Amino acid sequence: MSSTERAALTQGAGGAEERRRAPSWVAGQLADAPGAMLLVAVALGYLALSQAVMWLDGPSPNRAGLWPAAGLSLAVLMLVPTRRWGWALGAIALGELAGDLAWNLPLGAAIGWTLSSTLEPLVGAMLLRRFGNPAGDLVPLRPLLRFLWFAVLAGPFVGATVAATSSALSGEGTFPDAWVQFFLGDALGVLAVAPMVLGTGGARGRSLQELVALVATTGLTSTAVFSTVGGPWMVTMPYLLIPFFAWAAVRFGTRGTAWTALGVTAVASGFNAAGQGPFALAAGHDIAAVTLLQVFLVVTVTFALLLAALVSELSDRRQLEDVLRHQATHDPLTGLANRLRLAEALERACASTTGSTRSTGLLVCDLDRLKAVNDRVGHKGGDELLVEVAARLRDSVRPGDLVARIGGDEFVIMLRDVDAAAARRAARRVVDAVSHPVLLEHRRAVRPSISVGAAVAEPGEGADRLFQVADAALYEAKRRGRGQVVLADHALRTQARAQIRTEDDLATAFEDGQLVCYYQPVIDLTTGRLAGVEATVRWRHPELGLLDAERFLTAVESVGWADRLFATVIKQSLQAQREWLEATGRRLSVSVNVSSVQLSAGGVLNAVIQALAESGAPADALCLEVTKNTSLDDLSVASLNQLHALGVRLVLDGFGAGWSSMTRLARIPWDCLKIDRSFVSDLGTDPGAADIVNAMTAMAGALDIRVGAEGVARISQLEALVDLGCAVAQGPLFSRPETADEVGRLLAEDREWLCGDLRPVSDGLQAMTDH
Repeated sequence: MSSTERAALTQGAGGAEERRRAPSWVAGQLADAPGAMLLVAVALGYLALSQAVMWLDGPSPNRAGLWPAAGLSLAVLMLVPTRRWGWALGAIALGELAGDLAWNLPLGAAIGWTLSSTLEPLVGAMLLRRFGNPAGDLVPLRPLLRFLWFAVLAGPFVGATVAATSSALSGEGTFPDAWVQFFLGDALGVLAVAPMVLGTGGARGRSLQELVALVATTGLTSTAVFSTVGGPWMVTMPYLLIPFFAWAAVRFGTRGTAWTALGVTAVASGFNAAGQGPFALAAGHDIAAVTLLQVFLVVTVTFALLLAALVSELSDRRQLEDVLRHQATHDPLTGLANRLRLAEALERACASTTGSTRSTGLLVCDLDRLKAVNDRVGHKGGDELLVEVAARLRDSVRPGDLVARIGGDEFVIMLRDVDAAAARRAARRVVDAVSHPVLLEHRRAVRPSISVGAAVAEPGEGADRLFQVADAALYEAKRRGRGQVVLADHALRTQARAQIRTEDDLATAFEDGQLVCYYQPVIDLTTGRLAGVEATVRWRHPELGLLDAERFLTAVESVGWADRLFATVIKQSLQAQREWLEATGRRLSVSVNVSSVQLSAGGVLNAVIQALAESGAPADALCLEVTKNTSLDDLSVASLNQLHALGVRLVLDGFGAGWSSMTRLARIPWDCLKIDRSFVSDLGTDPGAADIVNAMTAMAGALDIRVGAEGVARISQLEALVDLGCAVAQGPLFSRPETADEVGRLLAEDREWLCGDLRPVSDGLQAMTDH
């Protein structure tokens, strides 16, 4: 299993990997203990284990079937930092030497065995740290194989060689017999004790009753196996223990296997030392009996540990697959289904829709004003709100319905087996459930609201079509205000079908150049001549004719092509500007509208730089108009400031309306403020409108910013604007948007759009009539 997979498993499964590797209480105490305390604790532990074995098997370690102190020694070195190995090795040497001398063993042999006892764990620990298992892991399979190779084979091999040499030189036994006994006893001690100290779990979730049953049945079976009950068939009795080792391995992991091994070995060693049991019966003398017992136990415990590691690895992989599958189909914040799972479920549900009155329903829900909540309580508070809303949505629908989160503030609920009335009732329950106040961190109260668009699938209607119909209903609900419910009717379905067709045709429109720019003249009210143009986009649809931008802008945004449309408009506009320059010698300023989504995404800056480079136009020949409905975040403001630094002129469109115009004035270096058409329309008829416009122009004058106006349709409006100090104006009084060729013709004529009395000249009026 790779490190990436392990990381996913740890995060997604609630720390399963950490639980498996969590050290036991003893391990934690050893790892954190001061040096002197470590010395005393390890020495006493080593001495206690070695004396128990010496007492059970006799004063000569050559006859010990199990040397648990070897497992303790290795585990201690694996747990403590290398800088403290001196304390641990000193404790091991102290415990070994004290135990040997307590039994009046020869000093030379005791010194040799002490050297063996310190050298063996040192070799095993160094090799494990050097070759990829620095913590002494026993799961999964690959770390266990390294543990077996270095800790169970290499370390005891070195230790047995030194100990057997000491035994032979001191007359405590022959080298071959002593080496085999030392090697197998130490290997078995590492297998039985080290896993208990190093702490690899596996018993989590197992009942106490099962643990008691394992201990009791294994103890009874071990006693029956190793006690002499007579008969040659006794030599086959040890194989009865194999199922219990497998039980421990599968159900309780490597630690359970180690405890089982220690218990079985203790029982077997006791009976074997008394000359009883199948190994004493088969061997005929004590050394051979010990050797046979050791071989059996080493092989059995090794295979049990391998089984435990393999089961753990398979379990981890299955758990990892479950985690990854859950992550692929669920939202990480709320735990709801995500877009992928919703799409799969909705496809299946729509495919099974029949002509009955009850069908699959879809509620597309949008949390109102989430950005305002984030601004007030921060994104952490916003996440808290989303989690609470998700819980309320789950509680407000039936168990068989599916709730999904498919965007930042957008939720979708798939209703099974409903009609239109049931779908409407479900939508109303959702709105009511969400509308209760939510108490966030630090006791900040928020009263959320949610808008819902509902639709019920018709026979043969696919998942995509149903979603688009419900989305159209949501758009209508949000248009009506906060917390509204709209159920899609025939008119909305017709609108949705038109929207779908528009989206399908858009790709062809971009590729075939069907999207073209029209330009509305902007008149300088001081000179009466053309000061610039504002670019607007039209769609020359092959079947529907010339479409205004309002007919397809929503579709452009829904398919994510707003940046592509902006790049098309600015490229065409600067190209037309260059053609006008080549034909007339005059460079006409061009204004292009831009949205906050494009500004915050960074696409505008790149598109402007590329278009200016291709056209060769100076940056100040381009104006970007930010509309009144554009909410400017920090990224948008940064983009506008960068564009202004390039020399691009900035126009605040719809000044006086929309969100926080004063804030906009303070944060962005505007070149022109364009008065909103709602104020212009009342000029000449409402004295209050003139007062408002006068205040705007005075404010702009104080800030040294030009003032423009849009939507000028009557002469009385024009006269009022001139009197109030407006610099430029546009509207149907002068001209509606024209093609690039027509603007070139107007520019070549160098027409005067205003007479001396500030009235539009006859050509201008005729243009208005013609268009």
